[in-house]
Amino acid sequence: MTILSWSSPRLTTRTLTLTAFLIALNVVLGKLAVGSESLVKFSFGFLGTMLLGYFLGPWLGGVAKILYDLIANTLLATSSQFFIGFTLTAFISGVIAGMFLHNHKITWQRLVAYEAVQMLVTNLFFNTLWIHLLYQAPWAALIAVRGPKNLLMFPLEVILGLMVLRSVSRLKLSVTK
Repeated sequence: MTILSWSSPRLTTRTLTLTAFLIALNVVLGKLAVGSESLVKFSFGFLGTMLLGYFLGPWLGGVAKILYDLIANTLLATSSQFFIGFTLTAFISGVIAGMFLHNHKITWQRLVAYEAVQMLVTNLFFNTLWIHLLYQAPWAALIAVRGPKNLLMFPLEVILGLMVLRSVSRLKLSVTK
C-alpha cells in the first residue's frame, strides 16, 4: 500500500449518485457556519471534504469540490462571494483529501498529516492569498487572525474526522460492488 492514493473509482451510476449525495452533504455542512465568509469562518464543511476524499479519491474528489463550490457560492449564495480562486482552492482541497484518505486505513497519524497539509496549503496559503488579493488586507494581519483559528480547529477536525471516518469505514461501504 502506498502512502498517498492517486486513483479514483470508475465513473458509474453508483459513483455519480454517491458523488451527488456527498456534494449535497458538503453544501449543508458548509452552510452550518459561524463567522465571516471573508475572514474567519467556523464550519463543519471539513467533514464533507473528508468524506468526498475517502469515497471518491483525489480526482473525483477535486471535481466534486469544484461542483460544491459552484453550487454553494452561486446558486445558494447569500452574498456575492464567488471568486474563481476559491474554486481552485476547493479543487486542491478535494485532491488532498482523496490523496490522504482514499483506499487507506483511517488512523490518527494519517488524519494529523492530512489536516496539517490541508490547513497549510488550502486554509493558510491559498485562501489567505485570495482574501489578500480581493480586499488588499495585509498578509501578516490575515495570518495573525487566520493562524490561531486554524490552530484551534486542528485538534477538533482531527478528532471529529477520526470519529466519522472510522464509523463509516466500519460499515464497509464501497463505491464499487
